[in-house]
Amino acid sequence: MGWQLAAASADDTWRRIADALDTAARSSHHPFHLLTVASVAADGTPHARTVVLRRFDADRREVWFHTDARSPKVAQLTHDARVALHWYSATDRLQLRIAARATLHHRDEVARAAWMAAEPMSRACYTSPVAPGTVLAWFPVAPPAPPPDDHGGLASFVAVCCRFTDIEALSLHATGHERVVLRLDGPAATREIRAP
Repeated sequence: MGWQLAAASADDTWRRIADALDTAARSSHHPFHLLTVASVAADGTPHARTVVLRRFDADRREVWFHTDARSPKVAQLTHDARVALHWYSATDRLQLRIAARATLHHRDEVARAAWMAAEPMSRACYTSPVAPGTVLAWFPVAPPAPPPDDHGGLASFVAVCCRFTDIEALSLHATGHERVVLRLDGPAATREIRAP
C-alpha cells in the first residue's frame, strides 16, 4: 500500500519522509538505507551507483554518504557538484528523488568525525591498496576489519554532504498514482502536485 499523499499536508509529508530517512540512516533493514547517486563525468557521461545512507539532517536538508577518495565519483563531483539522489521502497511503493549539490570532505575535521563514527567493518573498505574500479586479473579477498584504533584508511576516506531544497515523492496506487514536489526553502514546507 502506497503512502496517501493527497490526504496529507506538505508539512506532514515532509515530516514523514524525514522520519523515514532518519531511520534509514541508522538501520540497514530500512528500504531507504541504500540509495542511488547519479553524477556526471567531465565528458558528460552520466554515472549512477548505489551507496549507503550514512546520515540525514532534516533541519539542514542534508543527505550524507561515504566514498573512497580514489573512486571515479570523487573526480566527477569535484568537476560538477550536482547530483541526483534516488530511493525506492517496494514495500511502500514509494519513490523519492532529490536534486542536490555535493560537498566533499576529505582530510578535514568533518571527515575525521565521520570516520570516527564509522564501524570498523565499514572502515575496512578504505584500507585496500587498490583504487576502486582498477582492472584486476582476479577478485580480491575482502580486507579484514581494522582494529578500532587503526586509522590507516582515513587518507582514502571521503564524507559527502548533499544539500537540497526540494524533494519529490511518487506514491504508486492502483487507483491513481500521486506525485508531489515539496519546497523546503521557506519557513514551512509547500507542495506542488504533479502528474505522475
